[in-house]
Amino acid sequence: MKPLRLEYKFLIPVLRIEELRRAINPFVYLDEYAEREINKEYTVHSIYFDTMKLDDYHDKLAGIKIRKKLRIRGYNEIDEQSIAFLEIKRKYENHISKNRAPLFFKNLEEILNTADCDKYVLKKSNYIDAVNDARKFFYLSKIKNCSPVALINYEREAYFSKHDTTLRITFDKNLRSSSLPQITDLYNEAGLKYAMPGNFILEVKFFSGFPEWLQKILRKFELKRQAVSKYTICVESHKELRKFIDGNNILLPSHLKKTRFNYLKEEIKHAG
Repeated sequence: MKPLRLEYKFLIPVLRIEELRRAINPFVYLDEYAEREINKEYTVHSIYFDTMKLDDYHDKLAGIKIRKKLRIRGYNEIDEQSIAFLEIKRKYENHISKNRAPLFFKNLEEILNTADCDKYVLKKSNYIDAVNDARKFFYLSKIKNCSPVALINYEREAYFSKHDTTLRITFDKNLRSSSLPQITDLYNEAGLKYAMPGNFILEVKFFSGFPEWLQKILRKFELKRQAVSKYTICVESHKELRKFIDGNNILLPSHLKKTRFNYLKEEIKHAG
C-alpha cells in the first residue's frame, strides 16, 4: 500500500491571501516547481473520470469513508515534452494516498486506446511502480466503466515546511472547469467556468504531527477544516451535469460514451 498522509482543507477569502502568506513565510520555502515560475505558482490541469451515474460524486457527498477517484493530470502549458499522469487518488477516512504513472502527453490518446503500459509509461526513479500503477488505473476504469466528466484547472502556490519536508502547504486559486471534456482538452483554457472567484483553498498535507506554529496561525485566522472537494464544486457548477446528480439519468451523453477505452470492448468480447 502507498504511504498514507493526512490532508486538511480550508476555504479562505482571496482578500486574506497576502496576510496568510506573510504569516507562514518564516516557516516555509517555495516548492521548486513554483519557484521557477515568474508568478511563483504553477497551473494544474486535471480531467476527472466518473461512472455513468456519477458514483464518485455521490460517494463524496454521502461521506463514504473509503473512496477512489480517477484523473489525468498535467501542469503549466503544453509543449512537445509535456508530461501527463494517470492517477488514482485513494481516501481512507481522513488519510490520502496516490497511484501515479507518468507518460508523454502526446502518447495519452494511444495509451488510453491500447492500455500498453509497458510501451508508454515512463520509467523514472521517483515512480518505481509506475507501470503497475497505470495498470491499476485501467483496471479500475474497466470495472467502474468510467469516462471523462470534468476538466478542472487552477493555479497552485506550494510550500514545504523548513523543519519537516513532509509537511506541504498549498494555496489553490482561480478554480475553473468545463464539463464532458475530450482527452485532448487537458491543457485547454478556453471557455472555462470559474467557481468561487472570491475564495481560494488552503490545503495542509502531512504524514505525522501538526506543528505548533501552524496551529497558531490557523487559530489566528479562525480557520475551520472543511470537506472542500474541487470535483464536486465544479460538477455542481455545470447545468449539463446537474441532470445526472439526482440519479434519474444514468447515461452520459453519447459523445462521452464513445471515449471509453477500446481495449475494454475487446476484453469483454473475448470474455464472452
